[in-house]
This record gives sequence, structure tokens and C-alpha cells, in this order.
Amino acid sequence: MHHTIITNCSSRKRDIGVEPLLPSLPESGGIKDLLKAWLEQIHSSQVRVAPLDLYQGRSIAECRLAARLTEAEFYIVSAGLGLVSANDQVPNYSLTISEGTGSLQRWLSEQGATSKEWWKELSDAMGTPVPISRLVNSQSSNSRVLIALPSSYMEMIAADLALVSRNQVETVRIFTSHAGGKHVPSTLKSAVMPYDERLEGVANHGGTRADFPQRALKHFIVHLHAQELPLEDAKSQVCAAMSASFKPIIPTRMKTQDEQIAKLIRTNWIRCEGSASKLLRFLRDDANVACEQSRFSGIWRGVKEEHSSKQGEMHA
Repeated sequence: MHHTIITNCSSRKRDIGVEPLLPSLPESGGIKDLLKAWLEQIHSSQVRVAPLDLYQGRSIAECRLAARLTEAEFYIVSAGLGLVSANDQVPNYSLTISEGTGSLQRWLSEQGATSKEWWKELSDAMGTPVPISRLVNSQSSNSRVLIALPSSYMEMIAADLALVSRNQVETVRIFTSHAGGKHVPSTLKSAVMPYDERLEGVANHGGTRADFPQRALKHFIVHLHAQELPLEDAKSQVCAAMSASFKPIIPTRMKTQDEQIAKLIRTNWIRCEGSASKLLRFLRDDANVACEQSRFSGIWRGVKEEHSSKQGEMHA
């Protein structure tokens, strides 16, 4: 049986020796003007690497494992590049519809536009209109397309997914959060695997909201071996697995400003060896501070630059 895995790009990217491309957001002109300028940046980039040599983080790692185990084709939904094959070559860039560096969220809102419109215009400009539905519709009946996306990306590609043929629904398995499920087109609701917060109670499968879809995909393949089951049988397997687990008790954490979080990171930098994962765990477990991972990553990078600058001055 042929398998295809589709997931989203990650904000964490490997240092490939060049600064990431950042969108220059125009105050007026709309999506087409931004897209024209962005594509000029993309096409002028000389340094390119394979996507899986650029994207980092747990979400990508979980899908790489799933792809290796199923010998699947691997595709990545990128708000900056469209639908990218693992065999493509891509530049270093930072453009996303999630929060963080290079985010289009606020700009799109100010323009009265949506991420769906951005995806359509981007895909058309790349010469690949509705790339996801075209990919799914091109698969044989003896195939599986496993889609693992968070809510922001599911919302962005919703109109594209809505064009998946009804005859192909049986071949699709969707992994997303409860919020992401709300953006799945009605024709594909039955393809959503019924994972929920009880996944956090499964050994070695706890994590962040951002990587929930990919953790669910990994569990589906590694532990349930359900990728080749008929649709309803696969859903039954997931329901049984969730019934055997428990929703963990999530501690209430304090909300605080970026600068206060940066101060905590600076104070505990040496103690945590500058490790992003150790500092995030310190914030959540010891300082009891709420900080979403993408937000933390941006603050951590800022402190890291400060620390590197001070180290340079000391050795000058």
C-alpha cells in the first residue's frame, strides 16, 4: 500500500549559513503586492537545501519517523513556499501564519484578508493551484494520505481540502486538534481520527499543543499500526486507545509579559546551560509561568543573541 504524509513546516530551522528571508509587509496594496515582493525574494535566493535539512523540531521529527516506517512520500505545507516535497530544494526563510517571527497573522487581519486567501494566491503564483486536493485526488484507491496539521494550518488549507473527491475520503486520515477539526471541510469530517487530550496520558506521547497532530500520527502508526485499516476500523482503534488513557491534570500557570520571561531566562541561563528545552521546562515546572512554545522560542533566541554578544565582548 502506498502512503503519503502531509504536515506543516516548523518555525525552528537549521542554520545553513545565510540569514532567513523575512517578508516586507506593505502598509497598503494587499496580498498580491506582498506576494510579488516575496516571490522575488524567494527566486533570488542562491542557497537552497532539502526541506528536511532545514526544518527542525519535534513535529518534523515525529513525521520523519512515521514516513520512514511506512516508506511514505513526504510533503510539507509551508505558508511561505506552498506545498513542498521532501525532494525539493528550498531557501532559508521565516514566513508563517502561526505566531512568531515572520508571522502574517496581524498583517492579514489589518488587510481584511484571511490565511485561506493567502494560500490560494500563493499556490496559484507557484503554478500549483489547490495542490493538496490535487495530490489526494491523484492517489489510487489502494493508498493512504495521512495529514497532520494544527488548527492554523488546517484553516489555511480548508478551501483546498474541500475539493478532495468524495471517492477519495476512504484514503484520507486527518490528525489535528479539536480546534483544527472545526476547519475540516464537511466532506472530510469522517476522516478525522478521534484523538484528544487523553493522548497526553499515553507514555512518551505527551507534548505541546503545536505538535499534537504529529504525536497523534506517530501513535497511530507506531503503536496502533492502523494506517492500512479501513477508515471505520482505524477510528475504532483510536477510540479504544483513548478510552484506555486519561486526560492529565494541567496546572494553572501565570500569564506574564515577554520581558519578564526574558528576565527569567537570563537569570537561569547558566543553570539550564542555555538549553531551550531545559529553560522552557523551568518556566513551566519551576517558575509556573505560561508560555506557548513558539512565543518562548522567539524570546529565547533574543536572549541567546544577547548572551553571545556579551561573550564576544568579554573575549575582545
